[in-house]
Amino acid sequence: MSFSPQEPNEEAKGSRLFAALREKAQADLDAESHHVPRAHPLEAIVIGVLVSASLLMCAYNVIVRYFVPHLVFDFVDEVQVYLIIWAVFLSLGSLTLMDRHVKSDFFVNMFPVAIQQVITRSVEVIGLCFSLMLVYYGGQVAYQAYDFGDVSTTMLRTPLWIYFAALPAGALVMAFAFALRLLRRPGQPATH
Repeated sequence: MSFSPQEPNEEAKGSRLFAALREKAQADLDAESHHVPRAHPLEAIVIGVLVSASLLMCAYNVIVRYFVPHLVFDFVDEVQVYLIIWAVFLSLGSLTLMDRHVKSDFFVNMFPVAIQQVITRSVEVIGLCFSLMLVYYGGQVAYQAYDFGDVSTTMLRTPLWIYFAALPAGALVMAFAFALRLLRRPGQPATH
């Protein structure tokens, strides 16, 4: 079995394809490098306080468990979950408004700009509808937990509506962000 090198014509085709893919990837990166607005200071403070409180409680428990185990707070694990869940859901609005949510735009970027704008507007309408649906159904779940008096099974007996209310609250700020994006003119950069 003998090895035959590629014909010069095939090498040229391969290098042209590689160059075209490299140019396309660079164009996609350039398209994504638009101005990204910062989160609203109040929102950043609230989310930062929630995450910091969670981290401090965890650090306290880890340190105390090692040195003085009888001073460990049993409720920290439950409260940490609530704080992180609320922080994540409250950040949905900023992530949506800043266009930093998870998305797959490689395929969309292959279309002409006019079609990209139509797809973007369609996704924003679908996102707004989905967010409003989450507000409605999440609100119902939170209200039912409140109405039935559901509490956690831990020693804190935390009312579960507090935990469940994070979904409609986060979906509401996300719906607001999608509405702001829809009000923006096509091609206009995202602003807060």
